[in-house]
Amino acid sequence: MNNFDYEWIVNERGILLDPEFDSDSLGWKGGDYFKLVNVNGRQYLVRQDKLIKFIKDGELFLHKSVDKL
Repeated sequence: MNNFDYEWIVNERGILLDPEFDSDSLGWKGGDYFKLVNVNGRQYLVRQDKLIKFIKDGELFLHKSVDKL
């Protein structure tokens, strides 16, 4: 799928997607995790499994809990 009419803002904090971009059509949900990988010299965002999201959320919870001690 090639999309030429989208305008995205990219900076060191992230990527702001075009309002017309329909992430629902790809099955993406708020809170999904993506990993940036290099494929033959090109950058590629790969959505991570829901188990990875569960583990990462748990890590964040543990770090916050330890910081309160």
